[in-house]
This record gives sequence, structure tokens and C-alpha cells, in this order.
Amino acid sequence: MAHSGGNLHSRERTLATVIEAIDTEAPETKAELAETVGLSQNYLSEVLQELKHKGMVRKAYVVDDDAIFEQVEEVASRWNCEGDQFETLFACLERLNDVTLEQYQAAAAAFRGENVTESADTLEPLANERYGAVLREIKSFTITTDWPGNRISAALATIAVNFEIAGDRACLIADAVAHAEAEPTGAVHERVVDIFEAGERINGHVESVLFEGDLDAMEALHDTEKTVHRDLQELFELVTAYDPDTYGYLVTVTRTLERIIHYWVSAAETATRIHSGVDPGHVEI
Repeated sequence: MAHSGGNLHSRERTLATVIEAIDTEAPETKAELAETVGLSQNYLSEVLQELKHKGMVRKAYVVDDDAIFEQVEEVASRWNCEGDQFETLFACLERLNDVTLEQYQAAAAAFRGENVTESADTLEPLANERYGAVLREIKSFTITTDWPGNRISAALATIAVNFEIAGDRACLIADAVAHAEAEPTGAVHERVVDIFEAGERINGHVESVLFEGDLDAMEALHDTEKTVHRDLQELFELVTAYDPDTYGYLVTVTRTLERIIHYWVSAAETATRIHSGVDPGHVEI
């Protein structure tokens, strides 16, 4: 973010300091807040008036999360997102996504009837290890980074959880495939394969948004998601023709696929909010 002068930079630092104090100390009075931030009550009143006008702080000194993210660039001037620790955290997130995507690909291969070198279940210990590494980095980042690093950390933790859940759900699909008494054939089989492939494309868009900051990828992601939801609805109509055992198996696989895609899309939406401060909205199912 470019600044035109020192006064503007100082003002933004003051705004961030006041918001951080409200967020972490929960002061009950203006006098208590003024003492916490080291400002006169008169100047604090001016700052609070500005924050309330922007919707970032409500009455009774409560921070509004949505308004904060909408204007995150303005209040985050003290947060250096180019540091080594931040890069390490994102590297850990990328490694987590890599292994959970491998779990997804292994589940898809199992559904197609292919032999896999490492199954989704076999990869689960590695996924857990990488998830743990992300959480440790997030904890360290939260402790050592000024506000709003704590809010960014919480958002990144949500993304990590989404990736970890996607890997778990891939294991669920693999288990369902392994214990299926009958496999679908023909058009239904091909439609499920298509949905697996669409899910992988969605993950590619997630990577573009989160790791490359390519926010334009959200449009392609949402377009793909809309197509997947339509295809899933049509698929559910087709699978009703199968016997109860096969029907139950198909519902397990397709519903689990739907949830994996949901968690990946949510990760991309959270990433968009981190990068831009804008909530991109969500495709309604």
C-alpha cells in the first residue's frame, strides 16, 4: 500500500493500534481504552468517531470483523506480509494441499478401478504430519506478528482445516470403493469420473488464488462449481435406477465429493478475503 506522507502512515498506525486494543483488551470505558493505547481521550474520541463511521467499531467498543476485512489494507500498515515467517507458513500450507490433493487423486484412481502406489489411507499419516506443521507455524506467526496478524492467522488456520478435511473425505471415498459390492458402469460411472476431474480443476483454482494471489481465478472457480452442482443434481436422478446397495455406495461417493469441493471453494473464498479484503460471496447450492 502506497502512502503519500508520514502523517497518513502515523494515522493508520493509530487506527490499527486502537482496533487491536479493542480486539484484545475489551475495554469497558473510553478512559480505559485511552490508557491502554496511550492517547488523550479527546484524540481517542476523534479516532473512534472515524472507526465507527467506517463501521469498523460498533458501540460499546466492539470490532466488526466484516468491516475490518473490507478495509484490511488501510489498517494493516504495520503488518509486514513479506517476511520469512509468512513465506514459511505459506510453504507449509502448500505442502499440506499437495498431499491432500494426492489423497483425492488416489481416491479418484481407485474409483476408476486403477491400481495406486499409495492409497488415500496410506497418505493420511503424512497429511496429519503436514497439518500439524501448519498449525505450529500459525501459532508461532500469531504470537510474533502484530495485529492484524492474529486475524490473518485465524483465516489461514481455517484454510488448513479445509485442506485437512478434504484429505479425510478422500479416505472416506477410498474406503467406500474398497468395500463396494457392485460398481456402477456406463454413463453413471463416467459422470462421476467427470466430477472427480472437475474437483481437481477447482483445486487448481484454489492454488492460483491462495498461493499466487490470482483473484481472477475466482470467476473460473465459481463457474466450475456451478457446473459441478448441476451435474450432481442430474447424477442423483440417474442413480435412483440402481439397486439399493449400489445406490447407497454412489450417494456416499458423490455426496463426499460435493463436500470436498465445498471445502476447497471455501478455502479460496477465505484466501480472496485475505488478499483483497473483499468477500467474494459463495455459489448457492
